[in-house]
Amino acid sequence: MNTAARDQPETRLDTLLRSAHDALDAGDVQGGRELSHKVLKAAEALGDKRYEARALLCLAHCDRMLSRYRRAHRASQRAAQGFQLLGDTSGEVMALTTHAFVAINLGRNEEAVEAALLSVRLSEYVDKDEHSVLAYNALGVAYFWSHNFDKADQALRTAIQIAEHATPPLSTFQPQINQWWAEVIWIFYERYYEGELPSLALMRVLRKAVIRLVDSASDHAAPQSVNITTESVVLFGASLDACWHGQLDQATDDADELAGWAQRYGTLTWLSALEAWARAEIGWARQDWATATQQAAKLIEIAVTVEHEQLACLGHLLASQLFMAQGLNAQALAELRRLRMREQLIRSDGLETRENVIDWQLSLRSGQQSIKRLELTARQLEQLSLEDTLTGIPNRRHFEQYAAELLRVGLERGQPPCMALVDVDKFKHINDNFSHKVGDAVLKRIAQILKSHVREDDMAARLGGDEFVIIFKTADLKVAQQVCQRIRIAVRDYDWSGISPALHSSVSVGVVRAEPGDTVESLSHRSDTAMYSQKNERT
Repeated sequence: MNTAARDQPETRLDTLLRSAHDALDAGDVQGGRELSHKVLKAAEALGDKRYEARALLCLAHCDRMLSRYRRAHRASQRAAQGFQLLGDTSGEVMALTTHAFVAINLGRNEEAVEAALLSVRLSEYVDKDEHSVLAYNALGVAYFWSHNFDKADQALRTAIQIAEHATPPLSTFQPQINQWWAEVIWIFYERYYEGELPSLALMRVLRKAVIRLVDSASDHAAPQSVNITTESVVLFGASLDACWHGQLDQATDDADELAGWAQRYGTLTWLSALEAWARAEIGWARQDWATATQQAAKLIEIAVTVEHEQLACLGHLLASQLFMAQGLNAQALAELRRLRMREQLIRSDGLETRENVIDWQLSLRSGQQSIKRLELTARQLEQLSLEDTLTGIPNRRHFEQYAAELLRVGLERGQPPCMALVDVDKFKHINDNFSHKVGDAVLKRIAQILKSHVREDDMAARLGGDEFVIIFKTADLKVAQQVCQRIRIAVRDYDWSGISPALHSSVSVGVVRAEPGDTVESLSHRSDTAMYSQKNERT
């Protein structure tokens, strides 16, 4: 195809793609999706990989706005791969940032962190400050949904600093509103672990800063889709802030206004989920248990429908708190078990996709880099995908891979493995009273204690937060219990004062042996139940 013949269809594709972006900015998300899909099909027919990648990225944005997160996941992944093949680092950064946010919505926190970390590294090779801001912003969000609040704060602060020092300065709205979101999520989990709300001072400061940014930008034109999201989140924040401060009439008014936004923009289903969350909190504050539990159930239902796994998991935890507040401990425990099951399904659902991505990345880089560079990349990718970044021991993915094979072989040979779930007692108390830095040091030390007590063919891994797991390749239940008892003693007797004066730590451990028909999920569930039983016996 000569240059003139090629330029003609590209001009048409460019016009269509601009129209798709204009529709998205105007709030016509479905229209934007239809146009971007039209560009994609035309680009595929022409074999134009550049416009194919650009169309896929626009599709990912549209599907995310439509709460079609699985479609957005596939589109953003394909876009990132396409930009990488083209050598378009700028496009790859944007696609990876979008992919990180979509993975967050699907509850795939580790995948989100990986995508955001890669976008941050690649942004260093792009001379565009806005790319670095977006990448660090995505990394911050991925970290706080992973409950790594210190790293989240660091990433979001970095995004703000880059934006402020850019020439000309860039908007800091996204990282600032995500600082507020991080504080809300932290408060939510602190209440669960401590039984009461912590200080709300910082949340109010951060929300006021967001409102000032919104007001200062009111004179400037902004995409309609951005305005909708902004106004909705600000209203939700206002309702939650008022509720937690006891201003229940104001909280209800804000929730009613949020409901209006949700009704006007029905495609943005997650707005209704936020409304349900706010009304559940208001019901709780009024001790209107029927309304509170109904709204928590609605939050879960909506979140599941739109595949927003983060909100679904949060809804289960909220429902559990509501039952505990009523003294209904059995129902509270049932909600926690539903939460565990959902988390297991999320991990299983995302595992194959993530493995395929790593394989693809490695094969692609083998054709692009020297052997020395390839080996370094392979080691980095493998470490990133299989090693817990904080403790250095295997992460959840590595454990699930190893445990599945160990379980299969062990049951076939009549040598079933044992599994132990290890939970750090009152870990939130450590973070709250000694700092998150001390909490991280405790997790690192416990990881090393676990590692030192298992054999080469066994595996000690960190599942996330303050949870660890051990899989024993060949050991009867009595031997595994003895090892776990030695671990409990080692943790209890460790000189924690070397980390911080007056610091103490202990663990609860649940040990079970695999039985015919067991899966990694069922074995994990039984060890989880055993661990909770031991914890209850000790309290």
